[in-house]
Amino acid sequence: MSRLRKLIIFSAAGLLLLITSYNLWAYQGTLLGPFIRNSATDDPHKELAVVLEDLGILKPVPDLWLEVLKTTHTLNMYSGETLIKSYKIALSRDYRLDKEKAGDGRTPEGDFLISEKEELRPARRFYGSRFLRLDYPSEEDALRGLREGLITGKDFLAVSKAHENGETPPQDTPLGGNIAIHGGGGPLMGISWTNGSIGMYSKDIEELYEYVPVGTRIVIKK
Repeated sequence: MSRLRKLIIFSAAGLLLLITSYNLWAYQGTLLGPFIRNSATDDPHKELAVVLEDLGILKPVPDLWLEVLKTTHTLNMYSGETLIKSYKIALSRDYRLDKEKAGDGRTPEGDFLISEKEELRPARRFYGSRFLRLDYPSEEDALRGLREGLITGKDFLAVSKAHENGETPPQDTPLGGNIAIHGGGGPLMGISWTNGSIGMYSKDIEELYEYVPVGTRIVIKK
């Protein structure tokens, strides 16, 4: 076999491997789903629809809210007091600290709402296929920022007005923004690869996305 032919074959194989690796990364969980276990109980993975059926809970899920526990890297889905399902998540590099400003690499803490939903077609490398935006910064974040001189009075009023109207607050103030629950996670990426958001396997965020409407409450704790 000539050197040129070998080079062509190896190059084609390398390109195919690269494309396959990207697809597995972007849609992580689609093929590995049967091997991913419930992070809270270590039971075999069950699709959310099956879990809801077992619990006798119909769609739309009543009293739906989400809880993020930063220390255990877990996202819990609740119906009132009933825990429905737990998901393993990734956070930012400095996830132990509360977010204070843009670029600090921290995941915010407190009470938020899902303010926007978006399907990403095609999937993006670090966002996967679904994006649930949080209404960060909160009014408390804005008040703190105003007191510390991070933002102007105009910025504070803009954030406050957005929350009053049930809209996404400005995302370009010194407090930062673009905090979301999104996909794109992979098994070799670790637990601290986001810029402040909550990262999930794409398969997990895809099923969660179908049940979480805009306005859903999400509580982020240490």
